[in-house]
Amino acid sequence: MRVSGGSVALMEVRAEAGQLPLAGVGNLSRRCSSRPDTAKEKAGDQTPCHARVSWNPHDRLTVFYGHPLAARFASQAVADRAMAGESVVYLDGAHTFDPFFIGRLARGRRQQPRKVLAMIHVARAFTALQMERLLSNCLAGALERYEARIAVLSGLVETLSDETLSERDVARLSDRMLESIGHLTQQGVSLLCPCPAAPRSAAPAHRLFAGLCSTADRCIRFHDVQGEVMVEESLPRLEGTASSLPPTDEPARVVVSSKLSAQCPA
Repeated sequence: MRVSGGSVALMEVRAEAGQLPLAGVGNLSRRCSSRPDTAKEKAGDQTPCHARVSWNPHDRLTVFYGHPLAARFASQAVADRAMAGESVVYLDGAHTFDPFFIGRLARGRRQQPRKVLAMIHVARAFTALQMERLLSNCLAGALERYEARIAVLSGLVETLSDETLSERDVARLSDRMLESIGHLTQQGVSLLCPCPAAPRSAAPAHRLFAGLCSTADRCIRFHDVQGEVMVEESLPRLEGTASSLPPTDEPARVVVSSKLSAQCPA
């Protein structure tokens, strides 16, 4: 994503002629310096300002899942890296990228939103096929082009939940995505995958989700308990220890729980 004159240019995915160039351009008409609309101002926005969930860019694969706040904390982690001067590539298949949220975080740290946003390069996908092609064919080149070693993969599970896809298609795309993720992590790329709605074990998309969790360095689950957001970090299971997570729906991990206050006005 490039920022010019305060406006955000988003790289959009196009599937014409079998090509998905990461450099396709589409303009977002709103400006990052604009105030949020009145309805959002009155209702407030769930912004994780009272707690920070760490994302270690030295980890090769991190999964945030289980609650809408997973996407918010992923955006917060992206903003942290961008404000530290690191380029980030953001593949958005779930429409989770919010430049206004990034801008608010930047202003909160007395940094210019335009400079922070200029470090984040966004490509949008609208189908699972587009997402897989972006991940498999375009992401490595984009990381090299922008001198980035960090990427966010938002919408992997969501795009696979398309009812028009057959179970065979979902399995094929899942395997391709997992293979591409494996190649990228072996090359030293750090990936963050927010999955706000984790698929149930019987859902076709669970194949991909389970594969992500089984290979991740860290799995961080967000869930609501009587109005409070709980965070469970799943650490790789030590040999000979048992996991408290159900084997059908969760990865075999040892869980460390904590509570956080994650709601504040916009």
